[in-house]
Amino acid sequence: MADAKPSKPKAPTPFAFADASKAKAKSKAKSVDPSDDGHVPTPPPGRGRRWLRWACCGLAATGALAALVMLALSLTVLKVRDPTLTMDSATVRWFSVHFDAKAARPLRINVTLAGSLVVRNPNYESMRFGASDTEIFVDGVGGDGPVGVGRAPPGEVAARGASRVTVGLDVFVDRVGPAVVGEVLFGSGEVRLATRTAVDGRVSVLGGLYGRRTVRVAMRCRVVLHVSPAVVVAGNPACVADFGR
Repeated sequence: MADAKPSKPKAPTPFAFADASKAKAKSKAKSVDPSDDGHVPTPPPGRGRRWLRWACCGLAATGALAALVMLALSLTVLKVRDPTLTMDSATVRWFSVHFDAKAARPLRINVTLAGSLVVRNPNYESMRFGASDTEIFVDGVGGDGPVGVGRAPPGEVAARGASRVTVGLDVFVDRVGPAVVGEVLFGSGEVRLATRTAVDGRVSVLGGLYGRRTVRVAMRCRVVLHVSPAVVVAGNPACVADFGR
């Protein structure tokens, strides 16, 4: 019996062993850039400059807006203007006309007028004003003092509003009777009066936070009295601002 053909023994299958720690280190080494030195990468310099430009533009825009706001406030709220004053009517409350040819001053005309004063406030804040004084003269007669006086009470005007006050005017035309006696007795019976009124006020800007400003306004008016022994009638006053104050 023939012997079986000898066969070459099979080589043992090699044992595959994977070191987990080495594999992890190897994969980490592949993922890391060889040029990395361990520092966190910094953003490119262009991005920082861009943010700086944006910040400067924002500050410039904010400054320009603040300047525009201050300019608008200085032209409106913070700008204090003088009020305006006018007398829109004058009425006769009481009168007395007396003629005595033997007297040193033959003509005596005493009249009490009620003048309606209107104070207008152009400011964006309310205004307080004090009592106003009015002096009355015979128009066109120089060298003589006032023939009458008047006084109006103090008050307050709302922002961009108007206030009406009544001033009592006591007129004693007999003080300059000889100057007007001919016109009254032999002419049209007109006595022309000139008045001057001044009012002082104060405006608190932003409720007083920005200070208080003193304002002043004055005006001159002309009023015609139509005089007769039976009645005295006052015409409509014509007023203009008195810039000379």
